[in-house]
Amino acid sequence: MRKIILMVTVLVYILSGCNEEGRLDHIDDSAPAPAPATVEKVTNKPGGAVIKYKIPNDKNLLGVKVVYTRNGELCESKASKYTDTLVVEGFGTTEAQEVQLYSVGVNGKLSESVPVQIAPLSPPIRAVKFDMEAGFGGVIISLEENYSRADIAVVLMMADTFEYSTGKKVKWVDLQTFYTQSVAIKFSRRDLDTIPTDFGLYIRDRWGNMSDTIYRQLTPIEEIKLPKTTYTNAALPTDYFDPAEGLPRFRLEQVWLGGEAANGEIYASTHSAPMPQWFTISFGYKASISRFQKWPRSGNELYSGSAPHTFELWGSDNPNPDGSWDESWHFLGSFTQFKPSGYGEGREVGPITDEDRDYWNNRTAFELTPSEETPDAYMAITHLRVKIVSTFTTYGTEATVGQVIIGELTFWGQLKD
Repeated sequence: MRKIILMVTVLVYILSGCNEEGRLDHIDDSAPAPAPATVEKVTNKPGGAVIKYKIPNDKNLLGVKVVYTRNGELCESKASKYTDTLVVEGFGTTEAQEVQLYSVGVNGKLSESVPVQIAPLSPPIRAVKFDMEAGFGGVIISLEENYSRADIAVVLMMADTFEYSTGKKVKWVDLQTFYTQSVAIKFSRRDLDTIPTDFGLYIRDRWGNMSDTIYRQLTPIEEIKLPKTTYTNAALPTDYFDPAEGLPRFRLEQVWLGGEAANGEIYASTHSAPMPQWFTISFGYKASISRFQKWPRSGNELYSGSAPHTFELWGSDNPNPDGSWDESWHFLGSFTQFKPSGYGEGREVGPITDEDRDYWNNRTAFELTPSEETPDAYMAITHLRVKIVSTFTTYGTEATVGQVIIGELTFWGQLKD
């Protein structure tokens, strides 16, 4: 018993001794400020600059920081002593700037400031090209040359209030804001009235810098979501639509029925299907197509597998019953699954961003556009042939077989007599 009491006493003593000792601080508040860093190179970039420097040989050094004024606000960027560069960013002009570089001591003391001259290159809000035009059901916005992949907000405005004495619209309201880091991308705002309307468009970066606003009076083109109730599988002789494993839940009709993905109700051809492969939908009426949306298999691996990578649309109002590709078929367009962050070289998909995920699952849309190659893009048709040229598995290979998986297809356009 005495031994147990002695052991407990010793343990309590040890623990209490640890608690009293506490944390050991080695910060010397009396140590002088570190020597300044030496600037070696300044590399200007869009909206900012990269400053390369050499740190001083000082045991009291914690790191380096740069202090600058941006949009009237004092800002700073910091780096540890284990790096040799600092970035200043967020300037909305190309005006020369003077920033101040400091060494920072472990005790928080700052060295003398080192003035650094920077001359930011044209910021993204000035360098990026953007515009808008009337489209079916609304407005189509295009953005190009965002080569720095800046995080950009694209703001669409609409004139809302009239000044009746002059007939001028004097109040602008934000209609929708789109966010992107893509080099080039298109956005669409739909479900707008098909009347002449004044629109405004500008871009904004994450520091609040804004471009000039462009204004257009545009008249959206009338369109409707084409009804699917009369769709049927035309089942022409050269078509391929055998469902995987012969299961009804994988039948072609799921392309327009839009089944429950949780129950596996999607279109999936067999693994031994020929590549390229195609199928034909009979609308049951005559219509012109303006755009369509494609949904992938829910939960499928992004930008991979049996999802279509490149594909074509062909239309006919009187297809040859033998299923051949004769003059009864008209080329409506060629399409590639878009990825906002872009693809790598060859078959490389590359990193997948949050914007890529959102586009894959919610916004994979395609516009039909008349051109020299597709002069009849808006022709009135009764039959639509979808030709899958490649999937993500077969793209860039010489594969002659491959499975195709599509969650759902929906088309918009105009009904024709």
